[in-house]
Amino acid sequence: MQRRQEEEQGNVGDTEGPQVEGQDAMAAEVSAEVETPVAFIPYDLPAAMTGIDIPSSILQDIASPSALHAVESPTDTFINFPAATVSSPTFSISTISDLAPTDLGEEIEHGQELTATCHDTFYFEDGNVEIMCGDTIFRVHSTIVSFSSPNLRDILSQPALLRAPTPEGPPRIAISDSVEDFAVLLKMIYTPGFPARHEVPEFTVFASLFRMTTKYGLSDVRDQLIKDLKSAYPTKWEDFRTAKVLGEDVFGSPKPHPNAVLNLFEVQNVRFAIPFAAYRASTGGFLALISDKPGTVLSRHTLATTIHGMHVLQSVASHVARVAAYGGKLWVCTNEACALNAGISPIEKKMEAMGKIYDAMVGQREGGVLSTPSLGHLFCPKCTIDFSVAYAGSGSVLWEKLPSVFNASRDWDGL
Repeated sequence: MQRRQEEEQGNVGDTEGPQVEGQDAMAAEVSAEVETPVAFIPYDLPAAMTGIDIPSSILQDIASPSALHAVESPTDTFINFPAATVSSPTFSISTISDLAPTDLGEEIEHGQELTATCHDTFYFEDGNVEIMCGDTIFRVHSTIVSFSSPNLRDILSQPALLRAPTPEGPPRIAISDSVEDFAVLLKMIYTPGFPARHEVPEFTVFASLFRMTTKYGLSDVRDQLIKDLKSAYPTKWEDFRTAKVLGEDVFGSPKPHPNAVLNLFEVQNVRFAIPFAAYRASTGGFLALISDKPGTVLSRHTLATTIHGMHVLQSVASHVARVAAYGGKLWVCTNEACALNAGISPIEKKMEAMGKIYDAMVGQREGGVLSTPSLGHLFCPKCTIDFSVAYAGSGSVLWEKLPSVFNASRDWDGL
C-alpha cells in the first residue's frame, strides 16, 4: 500500500526493493482491473476517445434506462438487461406453421396487375412455377426446388398453387425474401459445388446463404458455414494467438464493416462468434460504431453493450500501460539504450521514456488491446521478448472476460 501511495505521489524513479515477475504482475493487474466495475458514462466517452463533440441526444438515447442498466456488482462487469427490452435474435423454422402467410406463398388474385421483371439468371422458359420477390419474378422447376428443402416443398405443394392462374401461365406465389437472398438460394440449389466447402464466400453472399439456410431448414449447409467461420472467430486464447485470419478479414474483398458482421451474428444467433465480433467492431472506435451506412446501423442494445465493452477494454489497457510505464513493478533493465533502464537520468529524460512506453501501449492499433504493442524501438531485444511474454499473459486473462465485457455471456462456456 505504501509503495502504491508513493507511485501515485510521483516517486516513479524509485526502483529499490524486490521486483515482481513481469508476466505474473501484468496478468494480476489485468485481472484486478477487469473485475473492477467501470462506470459507463457515455457523456465523457466520446470526448475522451475521439476528441469530437457528439450530440447529447444520441448519447442520451444510447444510455437510456431501457437500453442499458449500469453495472452494480463490485466484482462483475456483466450487464443485466430487462427481458422486455431485448428481443430474441433466434429465428428458426421447425414446422410449416412457423411461417408467415407471405413466407408460405400467396396465391395471386385474378386480375391483379403486377409491374414485374424477370430475373436475369433464374427465369427458365421450361419452369413450371413462378416465385415473386418484390417486383422480380423467378421461374423455376418445382421438383428441383422442392427436393432441396422440406420447407420449400411445403410452399410449392399448396393446393392453391395448383389452381393459381397468372397471365404468364404457370402458377405464381409471392414470398417475403429479398431478391438478392432468394437468388443466392437458387444458385445454391442449381449450382453443384456452391458454396465451396472450407471456403468462406464474400460477406454479402455469406449473409444471404446464412439467412436462407436458416429460414428454409438447410441445416447441412448452415452447419458448414459456421464451421468455416470458427477459426476466424475463436473462442480460445490459443486459437486467437495462432489464427492466420481473424474477424471480418475471413470474408476477403470487399472487406465488410465489422458492424455488419456483428448485426448478422446477432440476428442469426451465432452466439459463439458474438464476443469477438463485438470486440472487432469496438477496435474501430466510437465513430465506426455509430456508422449510419446501410447494413451497419447497430440496434440500441448492441450499440450500448459494445460501447460499454470498448470503454472497459480501454480502461484496462490504460491501467496496464500506467503500471508498465510508471509503476516500476515489472522489471528493471541495465541496458543503457533501453527505456526500462533504471539508471536513466536526469528525471526529465526518464519521464520522457516512460511517456513513450505509455503512449505506445494505449495508442489505437490494428488488432486492438489484445494484440501486443510494438515496443522494439524503445526496449532492448531482451526486454522486448520479455514484455511480449508478459503482455500475452495479461491478454489471456482479458480474453476469458471477453464474453462478459460485451454482455454475450458470463463466460465462453455459456455460449
